[in-house]
Amino acid sequence: MNVVAMGGGHGLSRVLQALSPYPLNLSAIIATTDNGGSTGRLRQSFGGIAFGDIRNCLSSLVGADHLGRLLLDYRFDDQSDLNGHNLGNLMLQALDSLCVRPSDAVELLCRLLEVPHALIPMSELPTQLKAGYRDGSTRLGEVEIDAASTLPAELTLHPKVLACDEAVAQLEQADLVVIGPGSIITSLAPPLLVADIQQTLTKRQVPVVMIANLAPESGAVGERSPKQQKELLQTLTGIKVDLLLCNGESADPDSHTQYHPLAPMDSPYHSPVLLGQALYEIIQAESRPSR
Repeated sequence: MNVVAMGGGHGLSRVLQALSPYPLNLSAIIATTDNGGSTGRLRQSFGGIAFGDIRNCLSSLVGADHLGRLLLDYRFDDQSDLNGHNLGNLMLQALDSLCVRPSDAVELLCRLLEVPHALIPMSELPTQLKAGYRDGSTRLGEVEIDAASTLPAELTLHPKVLACDEAVAQLEQADLVVIGPGSIITSLAPPLLVADIQQTLTKRQVPVVMIANLAPESGAVGERSPKQQKELLQTLTGIKVDLLLCNGESADPDSHTQYHPLAPMDSPYHSPVLLGQALYEIIQAESRPSR
């Protein structure tokens, strides 16, 4: 089975941790619109795409005691200009300067760290997330959109960009797409707003599974139920979600929702082991020939 995980932040890294032990052709298409923290500072200085979510995914696939993980996660904490910068972000920024394409930089670091899965930027061209609101106002940038007290009526990329060629190639072969968990607007939506990613998913009608968050998001999104958040994502991106995966053990009469234990009691974080078991059960069901 060819499985493509999409999104950004810590949520996507958990999915990769969850699925990496299983016999799958696993790849990830990663959001590149972050404009906060170390990533945002680097983008202001050098331009280019956001590497922070890519670094997070890389780190999750390297052993906890591996020197590479320590380097990827190291954050400078001093009074120099490097204060607050993440070493992994700086490594990717340096490799990007040495390579022809950002995806080459990511692939090179994957090889150096012996990460077997393809980690692919959603686009190799810099872009920002742009939100339009019902009062006619707009906000540009993930940090600014996260600070809004109301939900956007429209989400776009500014400027519009093409998908990374490898991202489209993976989706052309995908048997299943997994999105989430994570921020609906600033982690899950950006890759789904790239026009040729939208077109490929729509054309192939590949099944899409969305993993619901365990803890409510801050702001207006967090006030919505998982099903309402799924509907919001569909409205903002035009991508149909076929199955919503939620934490719990109760049955649900809705055939488009499944409940599985995904975390220890009262934990705000998905357990990679439990999440992997639930996703692999869904993947196996998808792989069975219909009668």
